Amino acid sequence: AAAAQQQQQHRIMTDLLEYVDRKNHECLNAMKEHPLSNALFDVGDAKKILKSDSDEQLLITINFGSIVKIKSIKITGPSDLGPSSLRLFVNPGNLDFDGAEDEEATQEIDLSADDLKSDAKPKPLKFVKFQKVSTLMIFVPGNQDDEDQTVIESIRLFGNTTVISGNKPSLAQQKAAAQGDWLNSSNYGGSS
Repeated sequence: AAAAQQQQQHRIMTDLLEYVDRKNHECLNAMKEHPLSNALFDVGDAKKILKSDSDEQLLITINFGSIVKIKSIKITGPSDLGPSSLRLFVNPGNLDFDGAEDEEATQEIDLSADDLKSDAKPKPLKFVKFQKVSTLMIFVPGNQDDEDQTVIESIRLFGNTTVISGNKPSLAQQKAAAQGDWLNSSNYGGSS
């Protein structure tokens, strides 16, 4: 029974791109001409890459519109300027480059030039540590040939969303919540 459940869960793993918050992602030290959105949303266009600016490091923050479970990651890039390793942080709060270097990562991954090829298999993650992810931070400390710039052609995350069961609030309840009416409700001790 456990094997069947694991097999079914493996089948429902999907590319999590559709759950990425398209307006709320960033990459520190990216060239303006080569932003993070190129590696997330414009995959397949060889001219649209993510490229570091002042040195080889990149600090990528990907926010999701809903809570996700991440099973694996796939990074593609050139064999010379592609990342040599990744430090992944789940729901990290505010980390800068120093924090990303010094703090304990949720997982560290070494990448070979072969791992960066488009036909390479995704790198598995410690699934139990990537269960309730609303934000994933990826720190790229360097690249394959220790050059001054790092290039990423695509970033893909595979997993699934967490399904929250229960009753969906009515339209009236959703409107009231959106307007903050509960703050003024006499039922909650406020004045009306």
